[in-house]
Amino acid sequence: MGRYYHMSKAVSPEEKEEILREIRTLKNLKSVEITENNTMMKVETVDGVFQDVMNGAVNICRKVAGGCELSFAGFAEE
Repeated sequence: MGRYYHMSKAVSPEEKEEILREIRTLKNLKSVEITENNTMMKVETVDGVFQDVMNGAVNICRKVAGGCELSFAGFAEE
């Protein structure tokens, strides 16, 4: 089961690609995608533990997209 996270601002297509590229290097990540409107992120982990992956994702979004914050929005059903 994955989780959805709301992004505090829409990111540009270039920021989206850089965020995804960097997040995909994190250990324990199964998959990540950003929705078409660039305001939501869906994250799945290998073992269902999100803390380390999301700590990394928060830092990456903040760095790449000028302060973009993530907040939990709900569970993604399979």
